[in-house]
Amino acid sequence: MANIGFAQKLPAETIRAAQQGRRDGQRALFETYQSAVQRLLLGMCRDQELARDLTQDVFLQVFNKVKQLRDPEAIGGWLKQLTINTALSHFRKPQHQSVDADDPAFELDASDWLSQSDWLQQLDSIEELMAQLEPHEYQLIWLYLVEGYSHEELAEMFAEQPATIRQRYHRALKKLRERSQA
Repeated sequence: MANIGFAQKLPAETIRAAQQGRRDGQRALFETYQSAVQRLLLGMCRDQELARDLTQDVFLQVFNKVKQLRDPEAIGGWLKQLTINTALSHFRKPQHQSVDADDPAFELDASDWLSQSDWLQQLDSIEELMAQLEPHEYQLIWLYLVEGYSHEELAEMFAEQPATIRQRYHRALKKLRERSQA
């Protein structure tokens, strides 16, 4: 079975090329890991446009920081951690943007509405329940259950105690359970 996602491997020479700032190495890195990065970000932020924007941010950081990577074999784990940290940093920033409802950029035409409507109809009950969670609860459950991070690893990521993470995780699960029975 072929490696997928962040488990994909690149030849050490390709990673060295990216570390030297060569476009061929950077392109190979991007083409290999772009879908894994975007998929993880989409799972964390639940917004396709934001996931695309953050994917660009991740790869800008990758191209600037890849020189620091000492072990080319660790590229997948390093990139995954960088992706998660980018998403968490985004959600820690205060949101100071005001939205003008009359701005034409926010108008939807009928085809947009239909495609969004079709997409919403395809959500299963778990996704609907997860969507009701606060962003930090959603991210915690996603990273623990889907991405497989331990409470200790999450505590380090969120800069909190493992006991606090476990408590927040169990509260979020309890909230899901209660809403599923309502």
